[in-house]
Amino acid sequence: MRRHMRLWVQAGFTAMLIGSPTTWAEEHTVFAQSDLTFEPSELTIAAGDTVTWTNAGGFHNVRADDDSFRCANGCDGDGGDGSPSTDAWSFSLVFTEVGLIPYYCETHGAPKGVGMSGSVDVVSDSIFEDGFESGDTDAWSATSP
Repeated sequence: MRRHMRLWVQAGFTAMLIGSPTTWAEEHTVFAQSDLTFEPSELTIAAGDTVTWTNAGGFHNVRADDDSFRCANGCDGDGGDGSPSTDAWSFSLVFTEVGLIPYYCETHGAPKGVGMSGSVDVVSDSIFEDGFESGDTDAWSATSP
């Protein structure tokens, strides 16, 4: 009986590793600094994560190089005003598409990484069927006595 119980526990643990894992979205913060930088200036996140930009001092906004967003006191197109502002603004975006999204402050930067600029690199949130992000099936093995 004890041996059968141990095999059931091992089988359950193995099923958890191989089964459909749940991923949780994370939240990240980028500060528009008074020294004319974004901190951090480069950020790698998983698809589904949220990035919140916060004005930590100065006359700033955030605009994507591809014009997908322009935000400060809210975002253009979402009932807000994306124009640069000295207010203590903050806004959040959820990134669902994989890819590199460069951005800049319209007052102190320009597209393609000029001046006050940064980037968000959105990577796949895929978990391979072995339960590991690497897809390396040699990373673990289930054994039974």
